[in-house]
Amino acid sequence: MKNCRKDIERYHDTRVKLTNSQLDDLEKKRKINRKRVERGLAANGEPAPHSFVTQGSFAMGTIIQEEPDKTYDLDEGVIFTRDSLIGPQGADKTALDARKMVRDAVDDGSFDTPPVVKPNCVRIVYRDGVQVDMPVYRGGELQFLMELAGVDWKESNPKGVTEWFQRAQEARPFLTLLVRLLKSFCKNRPSYSLPSGFALTVLVCECYQGDSDRLDENVRWTFKAVHDRLVAGSHVGHPVVAESLIEDGDPKAAKLVELLAAAMQDLEELDLPNCARSRALKIWGKVFCTDYFDSDIKQAEEEEKAKTARAMSAFGSNPPKPWGWDDSTCGSWKLSDPHRDK
Repeated sequence: MKNCRKDIERYHDTRVKLTNSQLDDLEKKRKINRKRVERGLAANGEPAPHSFVTQGSFAMGTIIQEEPDKTYDLDEGVIFTRDSLIGPQGADKTALDARKMVRDAVDDGSFDTPPVVKPNCVRIVYRDGVQVDMPVYRGGELQFLMELAGVDWKESNPKGVTEWFQRAQEARPFLTLLVRLLKSFCKNRPSYSLPSGFALTVLVCECYQGDSDRLDENVRWTFKAVHDRLVAGSHVGHPVVAESLIEDGDPKAAKLVELLAAAMQDLEELDLPNCARSRALKIWGKVFCTDYFDSDIKQAEEEEKAKTARAMSAFGSNPPKPWGWDDSTCGSWKLSDPHRDK
């Protein structure tokens, strides 16, 4: 397979992984909104949160870059003890009332678009495209078991998801990179409806292929393993709680299978012994649906043309001598049959 390890690493580091400044900005927004919730709850005479939990792709380290007009999702859960969420009549607060309580607390008047109550969270949208979702949980003092304030209270374990992924990373050194790259593969095709980022994360954990020290090889074979896994059965379960991320027959999974099949076919050309670097980069650009490699392709094509020109020049200055050529006669033809003069 044509070696494009460094090219895929650069693509990941430049176009996929968040920069330090982007991470710092998200971390700042995370901390600010925690303080907003605490101040707002206190000002409104509501119970203080027991704790907060950063969750999702930001907590797992699998968050990827988005286009300027797209949103970055940051999930910051607010946890209350069950005993603290008691309504004025002594009954448990409903899931909707709990979300409204957090919405009212975080809405301090500083947002262009006021925070809104969504079915499973309170959503804050920044003008720069960052979207902070604040799900609300209740649980016991030790917080081993929690319930999410959705349409109703339902079992959830946001801490368990992050811990599950951290355990998976221990024996899979390329795991985070491969998750990000599969998410990038999907994100770069915005016209298609594809599985969620978390479903992709679960699939890569299950289908991980990381035996090579080359990221490009590991990408190819992990993508193939994900394809084969979904062909065998498209159901994907949540790794921590009893729910499904992808159901059997899901059209999103079917579309992902179709896209991965096309990518696998394109990548087969990398196995040809005469596959040029420019051609290999064109294939990877097609696979990831990106223009990132365009300048490298142009440079590779120029180098390949120059190499061909040098070879032709050398060939022209020292042409191979035809059969029977005799230097002793200053270039005249001479039959070279060794039996002629005998």
